[in-house]
Parts: sequence; C-alpha cells; structure tokens
Amino acid sequence: MRSDATLPIPGERRSWWLREAMAAEGETPGAPGLAGDERADVVVVGGGYTGMWAAYFLTERLPDARVVLLEQDICGGGPSGRNGGFVHGWWESVPYLVDRYGAEAAIAIAREADEVVDGIGAWCARHEVDAWYAKAGYVRVNAFPSVAHDWDGTVARLRALGQGEQLAPIEPDAVQRVCASPAFRDGLLMPSAASIQPARLARGLRRVLLERGVVIHETTRVRSLRGDGPVRVTTDRGRLTAEQAVLAVNAWASGWPGFRSRVLAWGSYMVITEPIPDRLAELGWTGGELLSDSRFTISYFRTTPDGRIAFGAGVGAAGYAGRIGRTFTHDGTAVARVVANFRHLLPMLHDARLEDAWGGPIDITGHRFPEIGSSHGGRVHFAHGFAGNGAGPSRLAGRVLAALVDGRPDPVARLAFVGRRQPLMPPEPLRFIGARLVREALIREDDALDAGRRPSLLLRAVARLPRLLGYKLGH
Repeated sequence: MRSDATLPIPGERRSWWLREAMAAEGETPGAPGLAGDERADVVVVGGGYTGMWAAYFLTERLPDARVVLLEQDICGGGPSGRNGGFVHGWWESVPYLVDRYGAEAAIAIAREADEVVDGIGAWCARHEVDAWYAKAGYVRVNAFPSVAHDWDGTVARLRALGQGEQLAPIEPDAVQRVCASPAFRDGLLMPSAASIQPARLARGLRRVLLERGVVIHETTRVRSLRGDGPVRVTTDRGRLTAEQAVLAVNAWASGWPGFRSRVLAWGSYMVITEPIPDRLAELGWTGGELLSDSRFTISYFRTTPDGRIAFGAGVGAAGYAGRIGRTFTHDGTAVARVVANFRHLLPMLHDARLEDAWGGPIDITGHRFPEIGSSHGGRVHFAHGFAGNGAGPSRLAGRVLAALVDGRPDPVARLAFVGRRQPLMPPEPLRFIGARLVREALIREDDALDAGRRPSLLLRAVARLPRLLGYKLGH
C-alpha cells in the first residue's frame, strides 16, 4: 500500500456516493425543468430525502392527488447524496425532549423516530432498491486520552424511563472487538442503527416517485413562493399554482424568507479510501458497524461492501446570510482537518490512499433539533434543521408533512415537537461572526483534549457561550 501525500481536492464533481449510484442505475433520463404554467394539488420544493419522502407518503395517503416536485439540481444532488449514510433515530436526544415536552411525549417522539431504521430497510426490500442497507448498530467511541465519556447522564435518564436498552455503555475491550484502534477507549452502543449508501437511497426514491406518477422537474430553481390564497410558485422559466406546498429545502432554508432567522448552514466534509478489505479484517471491523467519536465537531466513519472507509467530520465553516456557495463544497482546509482526524483516530491506516473528497451543508436550528410545521393558514408545510442526522429522521419528517397536507387526524402529526418553533438566531453579521468564533473555539478545545491537555479558560468560555444564550450549541 502506497502513501499519498496529496490530499483529495473537493470541488465541482459529484460526491463519490452519487457517482457510484448513478453508474449503478445506468442511463437514466433527467426530469425536464419546469417551463410555462402548470397546476398541482401539492407542490414539493426540494428533491432530497425530506421532499421525496413527503412526496412518497402523499402517494400513499392521497393516491389521486397531482403531486409535483421541484428540484434546483438533480434529485439527490445535495446533502442527501453527500452524507455519511448513518440511519438512526433520536434516543440520544431524549433528555432534551423530556425537558421540553415531558417524558411521555419524549418517548413517543423517540419511538416514531426509531421506526425509520427498520422502515427504510423494509422500504428498500419492498421497492427493490439496493441501498446497501445493513443494520449493524452504531458505536460512539471516547477517543480523548484523559477525559471521561459524557454519556452517563443520558444513559441514566433513559434507564429511568424504561428505555435502557436503547443506549448501552460498552467497555474498551468490547470497542476493540468492533474496531481495534489504539485511539479508542470505551464507547456507547446504539443497537438500532443501520448504514446505507445515501445516494442510492435518494436515487431509489426518485425512481419510485416517477413510477407512482409524481411529476418531477429537475434543474428548476424556485425564485419565490406565495401562500396567500392558492400557492403560487415562480421559477426561472415557469410558474406553478397549487392548493398546498411542502418546503423541504433544509440548509437552503437559512436564506429563505421566514426561516433565515431560525436556521444556520454549516459545512461538513468527507473523504473515502480505496478498497482495503484486508486492512479492515486486521482491525476486526468487518461487521458494518457505524462509528463516530465524541468531539463536538464530530468525526463519523463507516465501511462499504467493497472494503472502503468513508470518513467525515463537521469541521466546515458557517455560511453568511443564507448563502450556500463554495464554502460548502471547495474548502480544502476543512478536508485537511478531516484527513488529520482520520489519521488520528485510525493511525494504523495513515498510508491508506484517499480517493475522493467532497462537502455539503447541514442545517442547524438553535436547539439542534428539527423544526416541522405549517404556515400561511395551513397551506405551506415545512421541515428543516436535522443537524447532520437527516438520513433516517427525514423519513419521519416526510410522514409528518404528508399528514399535515392530508389534514385527517393522525398521531404522527400530533407529536409534541410538530408546530413548535425553534429559537431565533442572532441577526447578521453577528450570527456569522459568532458561529466562526465558536467553531474555532470548539475545534481548538477538541484538539486540546485529543492531545491530553486542558483547554484554556478562554476557549472553554467561548465554546460555552451559545448555551449561556439559550442555544443547544457548543459545549
């Protein structure tokens, strides 16, 4: 195995996931852009997981409705084709949910979110979508050499609620049996978790929607949406009128009127190795388990069926005033940090050749929890704010959105977090400046802990500033 001193360069190319998925599906015609005037019962804006799951569940609930989906790129071209492919629910969020909504409501939310793990697997089997689905569990490892893990409180609260089996602390020897890295100490196992090839799931959703009669217009950028009366959507080359709309633009909500003060776009980057199945066998990492560390700027990593490692980290920068541009796709400094994290956590693989790198935006609300609801008199429905955990919960969001459009009583639409707004973000430029300062403090604090040093008082103060202001961000 040769060493490659040149880091992969992110940029205009599709992610490795999406290139692989589109090669596997073969020649597939694109969906023509919207041109002229068109009508629909429901228009869905956004061709990622959230929008496509919403459209899918609309075909289940309202099979006679005319559903039109508008996507500015191609379906799966955004974060849905760029993420790590981690499918799990919200069990780690239960303490936050209990504090905000009460124990009974929190458990109801977590159980519905947990459905996505088996639900996506069953959906792939039903529709013959080979998304590399593998339910193998998720282990969060403690890799700080001199800092104890931080999950005892969460585990204790779940046990008190009768849900102790959802998160299980595991000793260092058990972690080593999953993946024998000298950087790993103890860990936290979430048994209900699965991996997917994210772009294959996105492209599979697209195929199924077309088979079910959903009209898809790709390369169609929405310029405006008005919901005072019939919903009126204006695009670059056409107009569409609908009875109701679903807004599933996720990180792009940070620049959308009405949402820009509630959503922050943050960059996350990934790299992928060449196939190294023999090296994985030496590590014992052959069960397909998902792994992450316990840094705030989390590193997440998993294997593929051909023996690659896909490794990412939320070390990109924040966007300014809702602009989703090159910051999220061309940040070589962020890629260098991802590679450094890879070599720190998996030092025995320092010479593994990295074949590709890519980035994309994630959408974060003030409490790092999704915001799902309705506006414009119940004519416009929205979901965003998955904070990097959208591959699974976007399916639940799609169910909720379809139920809100339908309007008939449904327990999923009455989950306690539906219709509850997240706190306002500071105005620009304070939001941008603050996000940059806190990001740098978090990275430096994590680096100090990795090196076995105590972070400075100033770093710790800046890293905790968002929480002092009422946000669930920072340490």
